[in-house]
Amino acid sequence: MATRKSEDNERLIDRDLTALARDGKLAPAHGVDAAVSEVLGLLTRGGKHPLLSGEPGVGKSALVQEVARRIAEGRVDAAVAQARLVEVSAANILARSTQRQAAESFEELLGHLSRHACPIVYIRDLPLALGGPLAPVAIRALRTGGIRFIFETEPKRVQELLRADEALAERLHLIPLQEPPLERSRWILGRVAEELEREMHLPIDPAACDVALRLSAKFLLAQRMPRKAIELLKETAAEAAGAARDRVGPEDVLTRFCAATRLPRFVVDDAMPLDLDETERFFGERLLGQTDAVSAVLRSVALLKAGLNDPRRPLGVFLFAGPTGVGKTQLAKLLAEYLFGSADRLVRLNMADFPNDGDESVPFGASWAPAMETKRGELTNLLDGKVFTVLLLDEFEKAARSVHDRFLQLFDEGTFVNGAGETVSCNNTLIVATSNVGAEVYRESGLGFAASRREDELVSEVDRRIADSFRPEFLNRFDAICHFRPLSKVEIRKIAQREVGRVLEREGIRARALDVEVTPEVVDLLVDRGYSPQFGARYLQREIEKTLTAALAVEIARRPLRPGTPVRVEARPGGKVMAVAEPISPPREATAQLSLPTSKAAAVKRRLDRKSLLHEMDRLVGRARALSASADRPQLEERRNQLLAETQAPNLWDDPERAAATLRAFRTVEAQINELERLEQAATFARRLVREAKNEMQLASAAKQVEDVAREVQMAEALHASGASANDNEALVDICASESMEAQDAWVQELATMYLGWAEKRGYEAMLVAEAESPARVVVRVAGPGAYSFLAGEAGMHRRIEDEKRQRAYVRVHRGGTPGVLEALEVDGRPVRKHEGTFLERVRTEVTVKDASTGRVLTLTGAGEMDEMKDIATRVVSGQGVSTDEVRRYFTGRGARVEDPRTGAGTPRVKDVLRGDLDLFIAAWISRPPPEPPTTA
Repeated sequence: MATRKSEDNERLIDRDLTALARDGKLAPAHGVDAAVSEVLGLLTRGGKHPLLSGEPGVGKSALVQEVARRIAEGRVDAAVAQARLVEVSAANILARSTQRQAAESFEELLGHLSRHACPIVYIRDLPLALGGPLAPVAIRALRTGGIRFIFETEPKRVQELLRADEALAERLHLIPLQEPPLERSRWILGRVAEELEREMHLPIDPAACDVALRLSAKFLLAQRMPRKAIELLKETAAEAAGAARDRVGPEDVLTRFCAATRLPRFVVDDAMPLDLDETERFFGERLLGQTDAVSAVLRSVALLKAGLNDPRRPLGVFLFAGPTGVGKTQLAKLLAEYLFGSADRLVRLNMADFPNDGDESVPFGASWAPAMETKRGELTNLLDGKVFTVLLLDEFEKAARSVHDRFLQLFDEGTFVNGAGETVSCNNTLIVATSNVGAEVYRESGLGFAASRREDELVSEVDRRIADSFRPEFLNRFDAICHFRPLSKVEIRKIAQREVGRVLEREGIRARALDVEVTPEVVDLLVDRGYSPQFGARYLQREIEKTLTAALAVEIARRPLRPGTPVRVEARPGGKVMAVAEPISPPREATAQLSLPTSKAAAVKRRLDRKSLLHEMDRLVGRARALSASADRPQLEERRNQLLAETQAPNLWDDPERAAATLRAFRTVEAQINELERLEQAATFARRLVREAKNEMQLASAAKQVEDVAREVQMAEALHASGASANDNEALVDICASESMEAQDAWVQELATMYLGWAEKRGYEAMLVAEAESPARVVVRVAGPGAYSFLAGEAGMHRRIEDEKRQRAYVRVHRGGTPGVLEALEVDGRPVRKHEGTFLERVRTEVTVKDASTGRVLTLTGAGEMDEMKDIATRVVSGQGVSTDEVRRYFTGRGARVEDPRTGAGTPRVKDVLRGDLDLFIAAWISRPPPEPPTTA
């Protein structure tokens, strides 16, 4: 019985912190040495019990865990050397039984713990413990002094707790913990990164820590340092380890943060500039006729992007004023979509529902309400769990003055306290209040004999009426008052045309491939019925559904329509709208023209019907599967599993060189398997497109996929036949201008972008790794199955021809692995001050290589480590050679085209080639006929 009772008491313990510490399961805390020493001093002396006060995330729990670690490691005074530190939750105890039974259970638990030589009880929810049936038990235990306690609470509850019982206050010692400053948080994050590196055997770039700190400080305003930055770094490291990456960099942190918050990349990435023209176009195309309102919103977007918004306030507080139906709600939705990635990030509160004094208890919660949902209020429930949100307060002027007053704190400080006593943060919320005050100004005519008033006079009159409706201290809280003006007939017609276009893009029409024409008379009718000066364009969408969509639905549903059937929507006398499908002749057999590669350099153009295309695809799928079989895919997968197990071994990094070799081997095998899977999936997908093609347009689209797959299969077969080695999976593409001229720099940049684009299309890793000046030079590293074999034919001269201008650059391609002959090379390197390079974002290392055998000297700069840069420079110099063969000519003026004089391959799509569409030329090169043997006399 005693054993069972002891087990029941142990179940009431949330965590035995000293036991966890002995097992090495508690992470060390950083930057809290003074507070830890103070807590240990109180525990050693007895008498007073620590009360930790601080916002969530500042390190209260970490501090207690550090106390447990030091006890477990024996780094404490003898008085607490044998202490047992356990965490107990008052909520857990109360949830298990009635109030009376809870008090008895708590008392039995304390009695059970007191049998230990030095028990320490850590209670995180002190207010809950003292506010219910557990209070007498806790106070009695504090007075007797047999058990030492550590308590935790939020700063706002401290005075309430200390005033609740004078005897209790005498036995508590307050230890306030503040959010550490940014530099202190940076140091703490650095220590955490070191621990993660040891735990995961994964290097973490210091720049990754800087990005995690910056993003957390700038965007996660409702949370506190250092926890928010630590959690972001830990999540990123775990994701990188799961993806078998070789390090954690700033790009990984940015990607993880965007995925977690769903924020668009341009908002969080300082390296991406804000294109104001594109931003204005985004809003302007979707919201017609409201340029002033859009301009005011753009200023807020620029502030957020620049990090100049006040972090103590919401992201923005706007008053959208204007008539009904002119786009106020639409602009709020667009803000949610543009800034936060989705229109779903908008929450709406209709302020007309709170017209009476006292109604503020509904949105902000009522402390006297019995239900927790009512205590918290509608606003808390709407915002709960939403970190980045647009809060739309519709018809704001219709709410009572007492409701307005409750919003003053929210507008000013970005937080409010609800009826349940919770502080709700809205620092990452953009608030939009809408109002129709002053809208009647636009409907009133000019006074006396004066002509209609100018637009600026109308705006001034609206501002005057807004000032009469809202108090000055309230209006001062808005970042901007955005005026929405009535829409003109021209703008309404544009809106109608846009909405009609969206109807024609719906799945029911697209799936049937119907050719729908809506006559101008129908659009005019929609405008007349859907717009009024009083309600704006509010009812336009409803009129489109009732008139246009209904007419189309009737005609589509009443009889089957063949793909491509013309359907004309027209207005009839009496305002009736009809959709009429025109009969079409039976379709002829659809065919598509495509170019299929042959064993020779040139491709053969053929026109095939659906059956012939399917036959061609069956052959290609078979060839793709044959490649998998010849590569012995089962053996590759077995090898991948073996290497994966080795990478996860706890002693992997005991031998760093062996670990690096294992990771390289794993990535190589993984890339081979992925390439085989990609090829087979592409072939299967193209075959499905051909099978499902229902008309000539769809068959032509499928034929394009067949062309691409045929070229991919041809390249893969040529690569397999060449017997490419592991060293062929990496290539250094060295691009050098023929002379030192500014225009040549631009040509080198275009070629580098071309190879980066090609690698991205194939799913290969690629980056700029080194550069040089006079003449301009850049080195691109490309890693992926057969990268060198594919790119080897790119070596030679690339000539750009635009009218009379000529630009030349030489490309050399170097294989991966260790360079061959190195005796004649002298390699020196030095770090340089970090700066932006000509082609690279950052340069920090300079390496000079001298070839004594040729007298050639090459100096490269880059962002890599010293050994990496020396390896790159050595490979570039050792692979130098004079290659004057002309690889390609890029005609960019009249008669634009790209041609390869060696193989005869060519295309008029110059821009596509410079974006990375190189497979046409690579396929022609690697599948060229073997050279004829020399004739003997």
